[in-house]
Amino acid sequence: MKTPICSFDARTGVLCPKCDAKLKSGQLSDADIQVSIKLTKASEKNQEISKINLVKAEQVDQDYLLVLEPGSLAPLRRDPSLQKSLQVILGGKVWLTEADTTDKKALEDLFFPVRIANVNTAWLPDGSKLTKVVIPGRKTERFPHDTTMIGKILQESRGMDLMVEFERQ
Repeated sequence: MKTPICSFDARTGVLCPKCDAKLKSGQLSDADIQVSIKLTKASEKNQEISKINLVKAEQVDQDYLLVLEPGSLAPLRRDPSLQKSLQVILGGKVWLTEADTTDKKALEDLFFPVRIANVNTAWLPDGSKLTKVVIPGRKTERFPHDTTMIGKILQESRGMDLMVEFERQ
C-alpha cells in the first residue's frame, strides 16, 4: 500500500520531520494524513485494502475524494463491497478517481456506473469556463449520485464549474 505519507507515519499516526515539513508547506493536507492512517490500519485486517495506492485525499463536507494511482481503480470497481467498506472506515461517502487524468475521465470516474452521453465546455464572457455534462435518460429518484456534491468535489479538486443536464426531462 502506498500513501502520501511514509508507511511508518501511517502506522504510528505520528508524523516524521519530513512529512511534517510537507504538511506545513502545503504539499500534504489533513485529509491526506487522516485517510492514510485509517487505510493503513484497515489494511492490516483486509488484504484488498492493502492493494490501494493512494496519491491524494480530499475531504469535501462529509465526503472523501480518493485520488488513486493510474490502474488501481479497476479492482475497486469490480468489488463494490470494497468501496462500501472504505465508506465505513472513513465515515463518509467515498468518491474515487485516478491521478493524472483528463477532465472527461475524472467526470466518468465520479459518475460511475452512470454513462455520460456528452461533455461540453463553454467559455463564459468573464473568462471562466463551465463544463456541461449530459446524461442519457431522465433523472429519477433512483439516480445513484448527488450531482450537487459532484459539482462541489470538482470545484475544490480541479477548479471546474459543473452543470449537469439530462437528455429527457
